[in-house]
Amino acid sequence: MDRWLEIRKGGDFIKWGEELGIDPLLARIIRNRGAENIEDARKYLEGGKELFHDPFLLPDMEKAVAELISAIDGGEKIRIIGDYDVDGVTSTYILVKCIEAAGGIVSYAIPHRLKDGYGINDDLVRECAEDGIDLIITCDNGIAAASQIALAYELSIKVIVTDHHQVHFLDDGNGNRNEILPVCEAVVDPHREGSAYPYKGICGAMVAYKFMSALLDRYPSQALKNALEECIQFAALGTACDVMDLCDENRVMVREGIRQMESTKNSGIRALMNANRLDGTHLSAYSLSFVIGPCINSTGRLESAGESVNLLLSEDYDKCLADALRIRELNDSRKNMTVTGTKKAVSMIESENMLSEKVLVIYLPELHESIAGLVAGKIKESYNRPVLVVTRGEEGLKGSGRSIPAYNMFEKMSEVKELFTKFGGHAMAAGFSLEESNLSELRRRLNENAGLQDEDLYREVRFDARVPLEYATVRLVKDLEKLEPVGAGNPGALFATTVTIKGISRMGKEKQYGNLTAVSSGRSFKVTYFGDMDALDKYIDTKFGPGTAEKVYSGIGKIDLDICYELNLNVYKGNEYIDYRLRYYR
Repeated sequence: MDRWLEIRKGGDFIKWGEELGIDPLLARIIRNRGAENIEDARKYLEGGKELFHDPFLLPDMEKAVAELISAIDGGEKIRIIGDYDVDGVTSTYILVKCIEAAGGIVSYAIPHRLKDGYGINDDLVRECAEDGIDLIITCDNGIAAASQIALAYELSIKVIVTDHHQVHFLDDGNGNRNEILPVCEAVVDPHREGSAYPYKGICGAMVAYKFMSALLDRYPSQALKNALEECIQFAALGTACDVMDLCDENRVMVREGIRQMESTKNSGIRALMNANRLDGTHLSAYSLSFVIGPCINSTGRLESAGESVNLLLSEDYDKCLADALRIRELNDSRKNMTVTGTKKAVSMIESENMLSEKVLVIYLPELHESIAGLVAGKIKESYNRPVLVVTRGEEGLKGSGRSIPAYNMFEKMSEVKELFTKFGGHAMAAGFSLEESNLSELRRRLNENAGLQDEDLYREVRFDARVPLEYATVRLVKDLEKLEPVGAGNPGALFATTVTIKGISRMGKEKQYGNLTAVSSGRSFKVTYFGDMDALDKYIDTKFGPGTAEKVYSGIGKIDLDICYELNLNVYKGNEYIDYRLRYYR
């Protein structure tokens, strides 16, 4: 069930529009996105890298930089240990590229998802010892690796942790939480208790970028400055693909990164863009999150993420293009596996009446474990409740979870941490391992302790204003493009209105999408819908009576619907057209 809410934040939007040179409706939307005054709105529209926060506000940053400089000057061997997703790959790239530029002796290792599991592990630490490594730097992992880091020190290897995940804690029974931090040279994580960093919702690649920014401040060189500048696009890619809120400095980073990527000189990125037929002049956060990013992720899911790091570090474009084409094929395979896994999950939910539980724990033993998070995300979107998808691995069960705003998944998992052999994550997503004998107990206790009310499971649809279709102009749609980059935390403009639907037709290769003829103030508009058309037909028949949908399709019936819609701009043969996109209906 959906709950529609109009965002109503007050302001003199005509004055804002006049001073900023924008449509008053856009001014209202910017106010809805958190701007308190005209200066905030101006920063939203025009703010650049000057809005980046001081990296030395991150915990232990001074210690981390001092240790790294000592290692570079001392000719010590440094190894970066990242993670197998886009955030881990881009974090690794940033550290390798910048430390190399600063004169450091640096190598990297990415754990294999199936053989090694998430993050730094004992085998990787022992490999470092065999290779004579003096300093390990983790990125996008390490905050929960106290025992592995202790092993590193037993083997005379120093460690710097850079991470962005939640810090594990012990509850003393009196409501007090005590952090469990790895003992090492420095732990740079914005979520540490007492952190002075003003915006904590940054990804691992951003933490890595901040680390290298701090290194440049204390260890300046033109080579390092150039490398750091080139790394903006990789911090942006990590931010978008790790679904960080596009607010504060994240939004600036992604916007600057997209601009840089449009004319990138990085052979790997250029190859990925060409392999996916991306026009470098029309990139968006969507391009990063749903085209380039999934290709990089597919190597970590189905093969080795080290391939993606190699691709990004390579300067041989022809080789990069061949690799990128193969990676795109790998991603297509991943898509098919996700569709199949999601269908199995839906069938299980429906056949076993699992919707009586507020937290869905779905066991799909044959599902490729690398796809669990993707399937969990799809199920969460469909049913709007916390979802954990569990698969059978070589050493017990493994799984991934995706959550909703009312349910802090990391904290709820922490309450039953004794059931896991390993877990980590944050409020909206988590990964874990457990013994098969604990699965039913996990399902029982997560639901017993869920703390969710029925209204928490309503999908909240927040729209910016009630705007009739005829209000839209090409100029307004171009103004709305100034909201970019849009995504989590900074959604695109969404409007609501009531229309009369007097015709529907199907489109697409499998007739899975729809064109609706909507009438507003006596004018007809074409509205496209890329959602579930079968569900729309069923809704119409349920609300207006059996057979109504068929009548509307044939043009002899009509219905009134409340709709939420988006505006886009299409260009055809040099002419610009407004594209109305249906998102929600009731």
